[in-house]
Amino acid sequence: MSKLLIVEDSIIVQAILKDLLDEIALFDYDFASNYEEAKVLLSKQRYEYSVVERVLKDASHGEIIALLNKHHLAPIVFTNHINEDFFDDFEGAQIVEYIQKVKHNNEITVVKRLQQLQQNKQITVVVVSDSIIYSHYLKQNLNLHGFKVFNVKNNEEAYEKIDLHPETSLLIVDSNEPYVDPMKVVTYIRESKSSDTLKIIVLSEEPNSFFTSSLLHAGADDYLIKDFSRDEFYTRVYQNINKLS
Repeated sequence: MSKLLIVEDSIIVQAILKDLLDEIALFDYDFASNYEEAKVLLSKQRYEYSVVERVLKDASHGEIIALLNKHHLAPIVFTNHINEDFFDDFEGAQIVEYIQKVKHNNEITVVKRLQQLQQNKQITVVVVSDSIIYSHYLKQNLNLHGFKVFNVKNNEEAYEKIDLHPETSLLIVDSNEPYVDPMKVVTYIRESKSSDTLKIIVLSEEPNSFFTSSLLHAGADDYLIKDFSRDEFYTRVYQNINKLS
């Protein structure tokens, strides 16, 4: 079973998470009630997943997130304390997702996300972009959620990669001609792959309603303008993947 570290100072929240995790029996988990306990556990054990409260009695400014990142862990942050200052302070941190405690039964949401992260290991994504920096950014964010990701630089490499990996579930195309022509990619892929088995998301620098509608008619499933937030990106990824047969 996958190792999971939960850093949570509420006994009630610990008990709810414990019951939910025991019910699905997919994770070997440890609880830490504060920063120092988490530090000891991390020194002794390697974890694959983590769920953390940002504000702890012995570390009230999110130090736990930096500690987890130091141990190559990107946590699910499960906390009451999320605001604009939080996003500014942790913009560069490796975080899977922010889930607020204030909503009813959000412990269930946390456990469902953990299950999704495990399932994502079986999902292959191909990213088509000739930009080394941008393709790395996309791969890094997809890797945070456990997806198996391949980066390619142009149309031809995209065709070859999908032929080699017919299990590919999602194709993300960064529109940047002449190296990447999204219309040609979409048309070619749809000759052999239906939308039931492979979803295509096209990214572009600026909106163009004619271009967008043409891509959707050709077989693209979704379209994102490049000033999207990380949360919007993940939302679109999951919306498309969850529609697969």
